[in-house]
Amino acid sequence: MISLPATDHLFHSTAFQSALVVLTLVFYLASPHFPTTKQRSWILTTTSSAVMSISSLPLAYDYFSSYGDITRIQQSSMWTYCACRFFQAYLIADIVLGLLHYRSRVNWLTGWVHHSVYVFIVEYAIRMNWSHIFCLCAIMEIPTFVLAIATLYPHLRSDILFATTFFLTRIVLHVRLGLSFFLHRARVTDGSMGPGIIMACIFPLHAFWFSGCVKGFVKRSQQGKKKKRVADGNSAIVARQHPSMPNATPTTSPHASSFTSPSPRPSTFSRRRVALRLAMRQRWDQFRLSRAGRHFGEMQRRLRDVLPMRELVYDYVGIERGDMDGGIVREGLPIDSTSLSARLAGSLSTSEGLVVSKGLKSADSLSVPVGSGSVSSSTS
Repeated sequence: MISLPATDHLFHSTAFQSALVVLTLVFYLASPHFPTTKQRSWILTTTSSAVMSISSLPLAYDYFSSYGDITRIQQSSMWTYCACRFFQAYLIADIVLGLLHYRSRVNWLTGWVHHSVYVFIVEYAIRMNWSHIFCLCAIMEIPTFVLAIATLYPHLRSDILFATTFFLTRIVLHVRLGLSFFLHRARVTDGSMGPGIIMACIFPLHAFWFSGCVKGFVKRSQQGKKKKRVADGNSAIVARQHPSMPNATPTTSPHASSFTSPSPRPSTFSRRRVALRLAMRQRWDQFRLSRAGRHFGEMQRRLRDVLPMRELVYDYVGIERGDMDGGIVREGLPIDSTSLSARLAGSLSTSEGLVVSKGLKSADSLSVPVGSGSVSSSTS
C-alpha cells in the first residue's frame, strides 16, 4: 500500500501528465491512417482499454487463482496508481480531443456524463488507497477493447466474442465483485461500503448496454432472414423471366466444341419491375386479397348457375314484344312460342326453385311467310 503526498492532485501528478501527452501523440499519429470520424473517435478508447486490460491481469490472476477470494489480491502499489492516473488522462483527453476532432461522436451519456463521473470515481479510489480494487475491476475493459479494435479494423469484428466477454465480465463478474465488496468490506475496505455502492450504481448501465446488444443481435438476425427471403424470391422470378438458353453449337466448323450461352443479365428496368411485382405480391398476401378474389369468383360462378341462360331471357322478351299477328321473327326463322315458353318456364323453375303453376298462353296461330307461300300452325 502506498501513501500519497498531500500535494499529489490530479493535474499535478507526473503520471497523469505523462499519460496525457502520450495519448495525445498516439491520437495525432494514428489519425491519418483512419479516414472516418467514427474510427478516429475510437483511437483513444482502443489504447486505453488495451492498457487497462493488461494492468488488471496480475490482480485478476490472484482473484481467480484463489477461487474468488477478494482478500487474497495484491494491495495498492505504484503500478496500480499509475494505471488509475492513466485512465483519468484518457477520460479527459477523449473529451478534449473529441470536441476538437469528432464532436458528433461525443455522446451526452457515454461521453460527458460517463467520463466526468469516472474521473471522480478513480480519484476517490486513489485517495482511499483502493487503486488495486479499481485495477481489478478494469478487467471489464476487455469487451471495450474487442469492440474498439473491431471499429478500427472491421474485418476483426466478432459479435459473439464481444457479447461473450461483455456478459462474463460486466454482468457475471460485476455481480460477483459487488457482492464480495459488501460481504468482505471489513477486511477489504476497512468496513466502507463505498466500492459496493459504486458497483451497484454502475450495474444498471451495464445491464442496459447488454440488453441493447442482445436486441441488436435479434434485429440483425431478422433482417438477414428477410433479405434472404427477398433475394430468393427475386432469384426465382428472374429465373422464370430469363431462362437459360440451351446449348448451342457453332456451325462454322464441325470440330468446334459446343458451348452454353449464359442467361442474359437483367437490365435495371427489369430488376425494378421484379422488385415492384414482388412488393405488390407481398401486399396482396398481407391484406388477404387473393382469398377475397377467389371468394368473389366463386360467387359469380354460383350466380351464373342459378340465373337462366341469356338466350332464353332474350327470347322471352321477344315474345312479349311480338308482332301484330302474335308471332316472333328473329333472323327470318320461325319460332314456336309454345315450346319457347315451356323452355323458359322450366329454366326459371330450376334456377329459382319455384314450381310454375300456370303456363304461358300460347298464340292461336303462327304465320311466317316463306317465299311465295306461308307456313301456318293452329293450336287449341
